[in-house]
Formats: sequence, C-alpha cells, structure tokens
Amino acid sequence: MDNELTVIGSELPVLQTKGTYKYLKEITGNGAYYQVAWQKLADGYLALYGTTPIQINVAPILNDIFEDEEG
Repeated sequence: MDNELTVIGSELPVLQTKGTYKYLKEITGNGAYYQVAWQKLADGYLALYGTTPIQINVAPILNDIFEDEEG
C-alpha cells in the first residue's frame, strides 16, 4: 500500500470506487496502459490503471510575481 503523502504527491485523482479502471493484476497484454488514479481503501490507497486519462478539474494557477528585494 502507498501512504497518503505518496498519493498526494503523485497529483493523480483519488477515487472512492474503481469504476471501469483496473488493478494491475487485472491487466493483460502488451502493457499499453498507464496509471490514472488511486482508489482510497480503508487501510490505504491502491493504484488504478486505464488507457484513457481522467479529466481533473483544478483551480487556475496564478503566476507568482517576484520582485527584486535588494532595493
């Protein structure tokens, strides 16, 4: 199991149910898949894999303005 810090740092969405996504042990074939989400379980998180990305709605990122502090 992966810990919460690893999951948060991955920037992948966390889902409550796995839906149509697969566990690694369920995937067969030539490896044409990639990790798209985590499933939150009672005792940790489980990586989910798919062939299409999940749309993530995030807040807009504001550009930081850095001023010269040596003035």
